[in-house]
Amino acid sequence: MMDDGNCKVAPAKTFSGSPAVVDQRRPGNEDIKIVKSVGQGGANQAQDVFNIQYGLDQVAPIDGGPSPQLKIDGLCGPKTLKAIRDFQMKHFGWQGADGRIDPDKQTIKMLNLKRNRNTMPHLPPSLATTGWLLADFLRHMPHARSCVQAAISTVQSAKAHGPGTSLVEKHYRIGGALAGLNRIEEVYGLMLKVLDRADHYTTLDTTDEGEGISSVAFARLGGFFLPDNAGKIKIREGAWVASNIEDFAAFVMIHEMRHFVERSSDVGHHAKGWVTDEGMQKLRPDQTVFNCDTYAGFALEARNGEMQRPGWVKTTAFR
Repeated sequence: MMDDGNCKVAPAKTFSGSPAVVDQRRPGNEDIKIVKSVGQGGANQAQDVFNIQYGLDQVAPIDGGPSPQLKIDGLCGPKTLKAIRDFQMKHFGWQGADGRIDPDKQTIKMLNLKRNRNTMPHLPPSLATTGWLLADFLRHMPHARSCVQAAISTVQSAKAHGPGTSLVEKHYRIGGALAGLNRIEEVYGLMLKVLDRADHYTTLDTTDEGEGISSVAFARLGGFFLPDNAGKIKIREGAWVASNIEDFAAFVMIHEMRHFVERSSDVGHHAKGWVTDEGMQKLRPDQTVFNCDTYAGFALEARNGEMQRPGWVKTTAFR
């Protein structure tokens, strides 16, 4: 865990409590092979394109490899075509840069010669080969449910007996306003509906669309209300860190569910951190009722009692 709370994932595929995974999509140390042509005017079969992208990403930029590396997705788009031409230009000049790689011809032979076979290009998680990442994370959803249920009970108690110095006031600071309490209770109630079918509403980020969002998880705003389950909570490779700590997994899931069940357009990132952090303390009541980390921290303390600030909580300055 980095100081900023962001989970950085090592290339290794063996983690505590999880099986060693061999990704069958990887070509391995043998020569890259294709059945049909790849590139400009080629057949561009998905597995062939995948193999060429993988091989190109193993080539150092000084030897004509792409920089930045390609996204290995089996689709022969402009970046893959450029990478093929750049590689050919490096080794064969203009006359040999036709933008196409044919089976058993000079470009693929040179590619196999220049590849660093010890390099493991990044591949997005796959439900077929790294589905254990999702299963490992989802095993903590009963605990997340118990945290959400405790949150609802605590809010209901505040409604019945007044806020006083309650846990609700510590996190939300709404002064016992009934409208605010009702809103908070409604949000947690929607979270229970998500947790009823966590495997339905949660999946892996198999396309790396969340690459610039989070290393752990992300959710489409209001995705719960979209038709045909168009929105999902997506788990990324960094979730294996959270999967080793049930409170961390619950915190992540509750944070993402707050995005997922939002009926308006508030993104819920007014501040990130633990309730005692400076940025969290500066939140106004009209912000706390939207703030994702507020919902997550409150639910954990409602379930566990007063907690010291967990070291895995990410802090972001007040915005």
